[in-house]
Amino acid sequence: MKTDYGFMNYDLNTDRKRYPASPSTAFVHTGAGSNLIYVAPEHDIVAVVRWIQGSAMNGFIEKLLGAVRE
Repeated sequence: MKTDYGFMNYDLNTDRKRYPASPSTAFVHTGAGSNLIYVAPEHDIVAVVRWIQGSAMNGFIEKLLGAVRE
């Protein structure tokens, strides 16, 4: 068993279709088991989110960015 490798993809949000609440410059690293790393460079945000349903991610982003703006 290989123990020094973890599978992870990343998704760009340039068209804002996947995460409409997020800026187009943000991107998400997606790992196994619904583990996500959300990166929003223009807000200086890196958020690690574990075990979240994909349909709930946009709502999370909306609340996160709302908290930063306040």
